[in-house]
Amino acid sequence: MLHYRGILGLIFLILFSADIRADEAQQIADERNILQKTADASKETLKSIGTGTKSASKAVIEGVIINPATTVVEKTEKVIETAGEGGRKLGERVANAINDDNEFLVIEVNGVKGALAENIDAHLKNLPESSAERATFLFSYQEDIQQAMQALGYYRGQIDASLNRDVSPWQLSLQITPGEPMRYRKVSIQIRGAAKSDPAFKLRLKRAKIAKGDVVHHGKYETLKSDLVSLGLIRGYFDGSMVTQRIAIDRDKYQAELVLVYDSNQRYTFGEVNFAPFDLEDDLLFSMVQFKPNEPYHNDQVSDFTGTLLSSGYFKEVKVFPQPQRSKGGQIPIDVELSPSPSHSFELGAGYSTDTEGRVSITWRTPQVNRYGHSQETRLEISKVNPELSFEYRIPLDHPLNDILQLGSSFGKEEFGDLESQQTQLSISRKTVLGGGWTRRYFIRYLNESWDQAGISTTSDYLLPGISFNKTTRRGPTLDPSSGFRQLYTIEHGSPIDSDAEATTRLRGQWRFVASPFDRQRFTSRLDLGYNNVSDESVQQLAPSLRFFAGGDQTVRGYSYQSLAPTITTEDGTKKVVGGRYLATASVEYQYYLSDKWRAATFLDGGSAFNESHQKDIDWAGSVGLGIHWISPIGPLRLDLGYGFTEDDPPYRLHITIGAEL
Repeated sequence: MLHYRGILGLIFLILFSADIRADEAQQIADERNILQKTADASKETLKSIGTGTKSASKAVIEGVIINPATTVVEKTEKVIETAGEGGRKLGERVANAINDDNEFLVIEVNGVKGALAENIDAHLKNLPESSAERATFLFSYQEDIQQAMQALGYYRGQIDASLNRDVSPWQLSLQITPGEPMRYRKVSIQIRGAAKSDPAFKLRLKRAKIAKGDVVHHGKYETLKSDLVSLGLIRGYFDGSMVTQRIAIDRDKYQAELVLVYDSNQRYTFGEVNFAPFDLEDDLLFSMVQFKPNEPYHNDQVSDFTGTLLSSGYFKEVKVFPQPQRSKGGQIPIDVELSPSPSHSFELGAGYSTDTEGRVSITWRTPQVNRYGHSQETRLEISKVNPELSFEYRIPLDHPLNDILQLGSSFGKEEFGDLESQQTQLSISRKTVLGGGWTRRYFIRYLNESWDQAGISTTSDYLLPGISFNKTTRRGPTLDPSSGFRQLYTIEHGSPIDSDAEATTRLRGQWRFVASPFDRQRFTSRLDLGYNNVSDESVQQLAPSLRFFAGGDQTVRGYSYQSLAPTITTEDGTKKVVGGRYLATASVEYQYYLSDKWRAATFLDGGSAFNESHQKDIDWAGSVGLGIHWISPIGPLRLDLGYGFTEDDPPYRLHITIGAEL
């Protein structure tokens, strides 16, 4: 039967959806905030450099006046982009899009399709709203249509018009014959100066798609000009300019010539970085600078620098200003203005999942304890299954994000199968970001754990040194990536300090995979393996938190939380789930997007926790199910119904979870 708590949980989830899984929601919000602030800071950086980028971008819309001559166009024609969301399919008639229930004039256009139809539509979009405006529109509309056609190379277009004034609104029928498009007989695009040998400019020209014999397209011409100027600013060619820019139109021969010459002059390099006064050690601030003096300037490095400063948590606002006007010897000084984050922040959260049920949390953060960049986070989580009080103190070493010493402690209770455990932990670790996206963590932790099993109360103390490696790659939105791969490997070793119990070496590997090979279709999979290097007889002497359990939202759906593991039989004949030395679970899931915010899913889960090393002796569990997912602002909300098909009395279970797969 359906688990009634799942239904109650759904109601609870809706009531508290503003902060479900508060830690994950906060992390997502922080990432979004940092990305937005970095983007804003990048815009400010370009503004501080000058108005070149703004002018270049504007040229795509308004056109640019070029050197007038008898056969040279004085102003490039307008190509209005209409291919965004809600755009029409190629070949669709224009009439519906340009009428919009106008009371004075209805237009029907025939004879054109695709990009040409869309550009004509865009030029005729502003229909008259009075009789006077209608007269003006009818006087100039054919010129507008010619401009729309010429923008895409059609200089010999014919327009046959029929106007019916006897109906209301008036009806204007247009039959357009665009004719053959004009083509280039000559295309000359040159890069001069230091950018001539710059691979980025070579690549942009290779992708220009403007060559001799191509159809004249003023939009592509304007885009290329804009891109060359913008690319120059981004890559430090601040003295660059278009020295020649023209399209020469020969109407008699029905051919055109395009000439573009961009002179970049020198490429500037990074100079010294000047931080405004701030209550942090200079060494700590300069450790976040990702470029060195005399390195070629690139605005992406400035943006990355801004993002690093924001991600450190020390600053509420960051402004990075390159100063080309103060350059000396081609070096550009970088000025940095910083405003501090609040000294303390408090966060109240509530959430629910099928496995852990309802919970309330309070988090206290101090982003900067002292001028050496220390920080702390204290969190109290109140729940029925795993209440916990935790504390972490972070000390930056070589870098406040990439090399951190972490001191932690936690106190709490947690249910493992049918065992209730009380834990006290102390830890010290060093987290280091390595090359290739890997993060390494050395750690040693002290664990004091108490539990009751078969009427016997046990307390053990462990000292567990270990190391972990993890890496996550993803494409697409952080909350709902289109593809990605996450991997985590952990090894730790230890034995009870106060007993002769057998030592254990504990290995864990976790993998998550997401792919979207086809439109609106998505596949996810996961694999989780665990191993305890102890004898079967010694497993029951291990602390419950060191054993393995399966079942629930994140392992095998269709089964209750941590219900799949070896059991013991008590004196009254009751079986109790107590955990095993091995873990093996896997899942594959197919998802189909019904819309941008909703998707349906079907899945197959399997695995178990066990003691036996021979596969034939393992009591494997499997389940299938269906789900519906809503892509919420704080991550996908998943309602999955699992059916455990390997049981004699197959269980059904509703699972409610929220958060990204990676």
